[in-house]
Amino acid sequence: MQTYTFKTYISNRREYFCYGQSPSLAKKNFPFPESLLKLLRLDIWQHEPLIKNMEQALLRFYQTQDLRDADIVLSGLGELAEAHIYFQQLRLDWLQRFERALNSDGSDLIDLLPRKDLNHIPSNLDTMQRQIQRLFQKVLDIDLGKKTSVQDLMASYYEREGSDTLETFRFCTLPLKFELVDTHTFTEVLYPNTIYDLIDYFLRECVQREQRMRVCKNCGLYFAVKGRGTAEYCDITTDAKGRVCKEIGAFVHWSQSKEDDEIFKVYRREYKKRFAWTKTGKITPATLYAWGERAREKKEECEEGKITLEEYQEWLHDS
Repeated sequence: MQTYTFKTYISNRREYFCYGQSPSLAKKNFPFPESLLKLLRLDIWQHEPLIKNMEQALLRFYQTQDLRDADIVLSGLGELAEAHIYFQQLRLDWLQRFERALNSDGSDLIDLLPRKDLNHIPSNLDTMQRQIQRLFQKVLDIDLGKKTSVQDLMASYYEREGSDTLETFRFCTLPLKFELVDTHTFTEVLYPNTIYDLIDYFLRECVQREQRMRVCKNCGLYFAVKGRGTAEYCDITTDAKGRVCKEIGAFVHWSQSKEDDEIFKVYRREYKKRFAWTKTGKITPATLYAWGERAREKKEECEEGKITLEEYQEWLHDS
């Protein structure tokens, strides 16, 4: 008997995940297709030591049925679930498997708790990531041009590559229901048996909805292109300061636009010098602020041609 639920659906261009034990299910939602893109960016190999530790605990559990080893496996799956929402499905599946195992006579532990389902996680996911990446490159990449439809590109790709190679994602039959998800929406709902089902569902939705992708100019990873399709930076990857690529890219573009701006250069040089003075107590922050207001006014006069660059430099020097 299924005691835990994991289901997902798409509504109003958002993807919803409901999981846990009924009737109190946890619920999360993201912009479509964020979960698939984040899976593509996940470095699963950094979790390999964790997975090996889970595998060793499982081998011990086969022998002793010690609850401490079961906790190590489930705790590890919980850590993976924190790394990506799709692993919540695997965590709940194994939670139910362990409950069955503890209520059995122990003769079917290897069938109930197959070790390969754990130790193959990194290699299987790595393969699927490469398959998703290749489909994006050959079918959904917006820079392929819009003259050929996604359907034509998809048909051409699968005719050319075939569906039996390791580089090609194989779509399968999915456990779908059509049901009411809120007070006004009926839609298809996926009840996945595996993480593969989740990837299949969201990848096929990208194809059916003709969701175009582009490689971010900052992080080099794919993101979903929306609207007019002019975006060049994603809003998924963050740096150490918590800035997304879109913010970093805007700053880089602004910096590059200022590289040949002599007026801005002389202003910035003088500003940096005076800012350093505030650190040594030579001037106060209030004095710097007042000076900055006047310096920017003079900078605008220079940009408008009311004064020359030399006159602006002289003013900065004497101010």
